[in-house]
Amino acid sequence: MKCKQTIIGALAIVGLGYLAGATHAIFDPKPVQLTLSLAMVNHGDSDEPITDTDSGTETPDDPAVLVDPSAIDPLDVPGPEGTITLREAKALHDEGAYFVDARLEHEFNESHIPYAMFLPAQRIRTRAGLDELSTIPPDITIVVYCVGGECDASHNTMMAMLNSGLGFTDIRIMGRGFIDWVEAGLPVEHEDGSITESKPEGTP
Repeated sequence: MKCKQTIIGALAIVGLGYLAGATHAIFDPKPVQLTLSLAMVNHGDSDEPITDTDSGTETPDDPAVLVDPSAIDPLDVPGPEGTITLREAKALHDEGAYFVDARLEHEFNESHIPYAMFLPAQRIRTRAGLDELSTIPPDITIVVYCVGGECDASHNTMMAMLNSGLGFTDIRIMGRGFIDWVEAGLPVEHEDGSITESKPEGTP
């Protein structure tokens, strides 16, 4: 009799353990994780390179990976956002756009872009500078330049021109500086009035 009770008790304990485990599985389910391989994604006929968005890596076929930055023509090297390249500035110079030099006066006197006007922001805020600025047609394209890099002179000059009340509508900033202009072999006007013309493309 005692043996039968022991067996029944053991079965009862096993049964309770099973029920407890089943209940836990029902009310505390483990999350199901799905992993989607990039190879499973159907990109159709697109030639776009596949990018692993989780790792941020790109396939070797990505053009951005294959382009050597040093291979960019100096005329096409981009400047800060919103500025124009040397090539764009040279094209505007050839078309007759007005160029405004925002550097220091002694720098301008030594050499500058041909036919440029010396009109930095501080000069525009004077009566004489404002009179000079008023000789520029308000609807013509104006290109402002300085030494380039971290120089704020071009931006300050552009703001002074816009705030002059003379109605200028098309002012561009040359992103690369005057030194870059010279190194690219573009025309330069010297202190004696002589002009060094552009070097033909491909000339060292």
